[in-house]
Amino acid sequence: MGVIAILFGLGLFLVLLWNFAVYALPAYIGFSAGWWALNHGAGIGCIAVGAIAGVAVFLAGRVALASRNGFLRWLVIAVFVIPAAWAGYAMVLDLSASGMVPSSVWRHILAAAGAVAVGATTMAQLVQVPEWEKSS
Repeated sequence: MGVIAILFGLGLFLVLLWNFAVYALPAYIGFSAGWWALNHGAGIGCIAVGAIAGVAVFLAGRVALASRNGFLRWLVIAVFVIPAAWAGYAMVLDLSASGMVPSSVWRHILAAAGAVAVGATTMAQLVQVPEWEKSS
């Protein structure tokens, strides 16, 4: 029973890492704003500052993606995909360095594949047709 619980927990952890990588930009902005607020005396309020900043970036991206301007949509997609791909690269590189892959070359090859996978997943989620376009 313990092995099943460990595998379930590991799977849940990897799903959380994947979602964090996909939403890397709002998460990074939220953590950075919260850390800045903590270092400037906000105390426990730093959690609210970080949450508001992260949600604001996420909602600003969603609003920009809902516009009919194609250039703005692709610009926002690029702004979200580049940090997500970088986070995917770093995530796979760190996980493979934990003893699973001894070769440095193969770790970087796997990390590049992880970056492509996370970047493609992020792009696929952002390129989806908004609801208001489906009804037209």
